Amino acid sequence: MNKKTLAATALIAAISTGMAATAMSPVIAAELQAKADENSTEQTKSDQDLIRVSEDALKTMRDVGSARLAIFNGFPRQAQIYIDAAVTRSEAALKDADKYALDINASKKDGEKYVPFNTGLTVAETLEPSKEQQANISSANRHMRRGETKKAMETLKVGEIDFALATELLPIQTAKTHIEDAARLIGEGKYYEANLALKAVQDSVVTEILDTDAVQNSAANS
Repeated sequence: MNKKTLAATALIAAISTGMAATAMSPVIAAELQAKADENSTEQTKSDQDLIRVSEDALKTMRDVGSARLAIFNGFPRQAQIYIDAAVTRSEAALKDADKYALDINASKKDGEKYVPFNTGLTVAETLEPSKEQQANISSANRHMRRGETKKAMETLKVGEIDFALATELLPIQTAKTHIEDAARLIGEGKYYEANLALKAVQDSVVTEILDTDAVQNSAANS
């Protein structure tokens, strides 16, 4: 792996906080959920001057991932708990969707509302950082780990490093329908079908990339 790939990978690794719980067992996910929820509030406040993210949509995605793992590991009762929570949180996300919904370029259904639930910064893969720029990237990583997105941006600007804002969006109306289907199916003991309904929620996520100029304009107009 060459230096430019290392630089990009290092920063990207610090981004993906939103879906961390989905890669764990249901028991571990439950134990870490409270701590993750505490951190998500600080992250949301930090990002409000960039892209406003929906905490309810973020929790919906965590519950969806945890429910799938519970089904896979043979814990249907635990899966039901996560799915019920996802139903409640998706309803809340839909209710407040107009506060967060973005008009995106991706092909979409008429009337669908795309709600951002996770954001992060990434640098160009073609970057070959100098020693000074590598220090800026390391500093930006530390800010990202603490949820300090704005400070990370400022650090990259000082180092004259081009970056982009990656935003994950959930088509909340479609997601809510799939989650309700999953709740019904697991209640009927149709775990395979419930898992597919939850997979459809994860597959529906859209990622939008905003370049440096767009990020700066977003911050200036907030």
